[in-house]
Amino acid sequence: MFQISMPEAVKNIINKIYECGYEAYIVGGCVRDSLLGREPYDFDITTSALPEDVKAMFERTVDTGIEHGTVTVVMDGKGYEVTTYRIDGEYRDMRHPQTVSYTSEIKEDLSRRDFTVNALAYNDKSGLVDVFGGIEDIEKKVIRCVRVPEERFSEDALRVLRAIRFSSVLDFSIEELTACAVHKFANRLNGISKERIFTEWKKLLSGKRAYDVIREYSDVIFEFLPELREMKLLEKERFDELLCDERQLVLFASFFGASEFTKAAENLKMDSKTKAIGISVLNNLTLSDEYEDNALKRFILFKDDEVSIKCARICYAIERISKVTKQRVEELIASDSVRRVSQLNVNGNDILSLGLRGENVGKTLSMLLYAVADGDVENEKQALLNYVMANL
Repeated sequence: MFQISMPEAVKNIINKIYECGYEAYIVGGCVRDSLLGREPYDFDITTSALPEDVKAMFERTVDTGIEHGTVTVVMDGKGYEVTTYRIDGEYRDMRHPQTVSYTSEIKEDLSRRDFTVNALAYNDKSGLVDVFGGIEDIEKKVIRCVRVPEERFSEDALRVLRAIRFSSVLDFSIEELTACAVHKFANRLNGISKERIFTEWKKLLSGKRAYDVIREYSDVIFEFLPELREMKLLEKERFDELLCDERQLVLFASFFGASEFTKAAENLKMDSKTKAIGISVLNNLTLSDEYEDNALKRFILFKDDEVSIKCARICYAIERISKVTKQRVEELIASDSVRRVSQLNVNGNDILSLGLRGENVGKTLSMLLYAVADGDVENEKQALLNYVMANL
């Protein structure tokens, strides 16, 4: 019998529930990932015990989703969600069931889940529970809805985006009927919170199959990123080399730019760091193979190192620069080259001591930074001060 490695705390929770006369299994993504040889992110537990029974079994619990049957059991300083087997009632907001009813059958609980590869349960006593062919679909590398795709997507519209996200991350194709329903229900994403959509989108971009998914399901992506409707995908090999956030930016880089990205960032409620770095990168895609070394050094001046590297990687991806130029920028960033005023061996007080005041202090420090980058003066205090005096 196939065995899944579980944290000791999870085993203890399941064993405790069994000792009290109920069933319990780990369920969903942790089972799927274990079968795929991937390390599970977390372990969710499902049980025949009612929430009040679960609370009575353990010393520390939190009512994280008690209205839907979920209690978090705290063990060894970590929380584990334990949810009673349930049957979902009618969905009225395209996201959550209005009511839930409890059941004593694990099979009924699995029937409400989104995809067959997620409708899997396991414990050491019973082994794998697979009612809907999830194991076979994992072997075939296929994403397939549990039962009727139209029903699954009409219940929870976020499942449309989850389908293509799983396809990207797991490197699975989407079964034909499920794929048809994905296209059909794409417009339902307009009713989903932007924060949830952005979370799924980021995960999708990190996947091995991201390029193919973006190409095959562009209509779905346009529902939450209409700014990309006229996008042109670059060469797959170059796209695949990029990091997750760079893949997003490169979709804007060759055709749209910072203004359209800004709209998208505000629409999807991206976090401030992602938005700021994205805008800075897209406003600085000016690299060229014609740049001499001094020009490359000047390019990285004043910029955050992360921004400079991403600029180089994206310029290479959209074929504005060669790999040699990209690598030279990366080498400069990795070196001890001076590229910020704070790295100069003089400061504002030193400039004040020369009699300069006000905005001239900042201008002088900037002048020195350029001079050091160009090789006109060494980054040594007296040499820098002498250079200032000679250029007053």
